[in-house]
Amino acid sequence: MAQILHEKDSVRLRKVLVQLLARSESDDCLLCDSGGHVLALEGASKHDPFLISALGAGIFGASRELARMLGENEFSAVLHQGEHRSIFLRAVDADTLLVMIFSRSANVGLVKLYSTPAVDDLRQILADIQHGPSVPGPEDSRPFVLSPDAQLFSLRKE
Repeated sequence: MAQILHEKDSVRLRKVLVQLLARSESDDCLLCDSGGHVLALEGASKHDPFLISALGAGIFGASRELARMLGENEFSAVLHQGEHRSIFLRAVDADTLLVMIFSRSANVGLVKLYSTPAVDDLRQILADIQHGPSVPGPEDSRPFVLSPDAQLFSLRKE
């Protein structure tokens, strides 16, 4: 996915993930592209979201190949259920994946149930981003630059 996410896009994506966490009783949600790059994340996990994203994208890629071998276009979801923790991966679109991590106290039915409207919302937001204006507005046009002073990142004033 070669898209630029501006702050307002990130806020919209994260709002959906926050709502999904509350409804599904999951611990963590993240949105990643097919290359495993994190686009948005919510939750308080101690796990590395970038590693989970990369491995989740790999798992989902392998499941797509398995689906093709079995004569299916794709599998839209993958569930790995453990004794203490589980992970649910669901395709948002051809290039984007929703990853949900939950404990055994969460109901897998709720995770699956509430992922459906969340995926619909995420799909719409991503479509808006893709078909949005090609010229950013003034609030989106300020470039981020590495700053040599105490702050790691800052906005360049022009």
